[in-house]
Order: sequence, then C-alpha cells, then structure tokens
Amino acid sequence: MGFEKQGFSEMNFNPGCSEQKMEALFTSIAEQSIVRTILEGSGGPDNEEFTEDGLRFVRYLLSISRSTRFGFLPNFKDMDTIQELARQFIRYCGGATIALQTLNRVTEADAA
Repeated sequence: MGFEKQGFSEMNFNPGCSEQKMEALFTSIAEQSIVRTILEGSGGPDNEEFTEDGLRFVRYLLSISRSTRFGFLPNFKDMDTIQELARQFIRYCGGATIALQTLNRVTEADAA
C-alpha cells in the first residue's frame, strides 16, 4: 500500500496555532474570567449587584495579598486595577490553568 508511516510526535493537530498563541489565548480567557468574578464580588465601577461567589473570591484575593496585610486595599472601582489584580493572580498561581482551577475551587458553593 502507499502509506507512509508517520510518528505521532510529528503530527500537528493545530496547524495554524502555535503553542505560544494557545498560551496567550488561555491567559486571556483566564484573565477575563477572573475580572468578571472580581466585578461580581466588588460591584465594580458600575456598582453592580454582588454575588456570593464573587464576594468569596474577592475575600480570598484580599487574604493572599501582601499589600492588604500592610493596610492597603485595591481600588475595586477602577478597571485597570481590577485587570492588574487578575494578572497578578495568574502569576501568583503559576499559570492560567491553575488560576482557573483555583478560581473554581474558591467560588464553589461547598467551599464556604
């Protein structure tokens, strides 16, 4: 038969997407999810309704924040500050995947 044997290590299942692009995509998704949860827990710039899960996550962020221990609270009414908090949380966790897992674990209803 006319088959050429190709090893699995050589196969490319994502021909148009490099590993760096995928990591950037995952980081962006994680950042937006974390920002949304912070907004749900703080009311955000628009003073939206709080959710219990969001409030639980904001409390968690404050508990792990070094600046909070010294009496400095982040401005949850400023979107730039909220986005920076999300980026810091991703770095703190070591990556987007672990950050999303931690977010899920903290916001679960049984966590309280």
